Amino acid sequence: MINFVFGIHNHQPLGNFGWVFESAYDRSYRPFMETLEDYPNMRVAAHYSGPLLEWLAENRPEHLDLLRSLVRRGQLEVVVAGFYEPVLAAIPEEDRIEQIKLLKDFAKKLGYESKGLWLTERVWQPELVKSLRAAGIDYVIVDDYHFMSAGLAKEELYWPYYTEDDGEIIAVFPIDEKLRYLIPFRPVEKTLEYLHGLDNGNESRVAVFHDDGEKFGVWPGTYEWVYEKGWLREFFDRVSSDDRINLTLYSEYLSKFRPRGLVYLPISSYFEMSEWSLPARQAKLFVEFVEGLKREGKFERYRVFVRGGIWKNFFFKYPESNYMHKRMLMVSKLVRDKPGAREFILRAQCNDAYWHGVFGGVYLPHLRRAVWENIIRANTFVSTGSFIRDIDFDGRDEVFLESENFYAVFKPAYGGALFEFSSKRKAVNYNDVLARRWEHYHEVPGAATPEEEGGDGVASIHEVGRRIPDEIRRELAYDSHLRAILQDHFLEPETTLDEYRLNRYIELGDFIGGAYDFSIFNGGITLGREGTVSGKPAKVEKTFHITNDGFAVDYTVGSGVKALFGVELNLAVHSVMEEPGEFEAEGLEVNDPYGIGKVRIELDRNAEIWKYPVRTLSQSESGWDFIQQGVSYTLLFPVEGELRFRLRFREI
Repeated sequence: MINFVFGIHNHQPLGNFGWVFESAYDRSYRPFMETLEDYPNMRVAAHYSGPLLEWLAENRPEHLDLLRSLVRRGQLEVVVAGFYEPVLAAIPEEDRIEQIKLLKDFAKKLGYESKGLWLTERVWQPELVKSLRAAGIDYVIVDDYHFMSAGLAKEELYWPYYTEDDGEIIAVFPIDEKLRYLIPFRPVEKTLEYLHGLDNGNESRVAVFHDDGEKFGVWPGTYEWVYEKGWLREFFDRVSSDDRINLTLYSEYLSKFRPRGLVYLPISSYFEMSEWSLPARQAKLFVEFVEGLKREGKFERYRVFVRGGIWKNFFFKYPESNYMHKRMLMVSKLVRDKPGAREFILRAQCNDAYWHGVFGGVYLPHLRRAVWENIIRANTFVSTGSFIRDIDFDGRDEVFLESENFYAVFKPAYGGALFEFSSKRKAVNYNDVLARRWEHYHEVPGAATPEEEGGDGVASIHEVGRRIPDEIRRELAYDSHLRAILQDHFLEPETTLDEYRLNRYIELGDFIGGAYDFSIFNGGITLGREGTVSGKPAKVEKTFHITNDGFAVDYTVGSGVKALFGVELNLAVHSVMEEPGEFEAEGLEVNDPYGIGKVRIELDRNAEIWKYPVRTLSQSESGWDFIQQGVSYTLLFPVEGELRFRLRFREI
């Protein structure tokens, strides 16, 4: 007989659209648990994230009643995590403990004293042991890949183990990767055959499946397969009545058997994450390497030695994510003793907006917007004033300015540009705009999964290769610099809007990524650079000061070369789908009702104005997402000699 733990992880990120919660509830969470209720001998370990529980409490309280009933009947073991689903390794220890205890408290309301933890994205670091023990956790669920990365062979991965750090120990259960690809995508018989094959007479052997609940109805093709064609009912019926399978729960298993021994797990996550977290060109090589091993029949033999990147690589891969994360850490430290601010900063730690794999993640503006909203609201509980510091740990100082209504953060070493302009009143960061990047899956048709495609059942989203549609490919462009506000361009006078927006133009100057000298004064900063345009001396000076309703900038530009001087403002316009356009005016008004709201850009003279949407191509569970990350507005002036003008940015 083989022991078998069946678990699900149900999560919706903070800031997700209400209709997404509704759809996932109707297609997965509700029918799954209602089906479970019909099979009293079936038992499930379930983790629900805090954002989802809050939505259920407000919109579907009857579902929480069902969970309480299933707990009372002994069918449900509640597994916790950080309440707002943070990657625990990416937040301070004090926040880890507080996040876990919040969800343990909610589990008590469901009638369960939880001692087990679902590790968000299975991102493991050894120092987590002490935090988990301090939060009252006895066991944690990770992948078998973690154990293989530590040198264990596959046949050793059918037991939990202890792991230790600084004299503290915790039990760790390995999730069976094979089961992750069988359930629910292949016929039930395939899973039963696999489980039967694990029975070798050792009564303590256990196989663990614990994975996304959205696989049971939300992922493409799964609702029909799991519910309409009856996969879930057949699975529950056959697994719960099979005399060769002992259906158990984590806590029950640990009450009967001790973990097998001691292991030391390296920093790791699941196998697919080691591909996604690599920089794009390295990820492409990783996929080629894995596929080459498969073709040669060597992958299964040597896969224990095949490792890609770690989760925190995303902060290298996406500087915008890194900056957001470091601002969160900065505010977390500032509000440690401010109870009113704590909920906001804990919300800002929700993991989804900081990274990207199969799901949109960092590419989804509404998820980033929710993080920024909570960072800003938490920040308003303390006065930071103005300071110079390397906020994002990139080795270059930022200049942080605070007024009664705004935060402004400049990167003098990166074009002297404004990389954060946050409104306290609106709780939005106007520069929350992601640059357009080449991703390895723009060329690689599929992911480096350990499982081959199967003929029966329904395809996992990891197995689906996709071709980029021609209409998207025609508009696809990649940026050569990060996107900010007050970025300074020198362009050839004949440059067209299409050349500019598709990044097919020539930058005559060295100002976009060049270092600016700076000096700060009360409420503002002066930045200047003496650079070159077409190899000849040029200079730009801009004096910025925060106003009650925005900011004002005075520009002085000098160039001995005839050129177009452009000031680019990338604004986080997310809810209004813009199209490219050009016109002459002394300013423009932007109205983004579900994003940054209304703002005006005003000039003291006429200018040519170019605008275009900044659209990125990313993969998602449903295919390709061509997403507007923001809108670029560039104010253009002919220059040969000296140019002076004033620019104002006003909230309305």
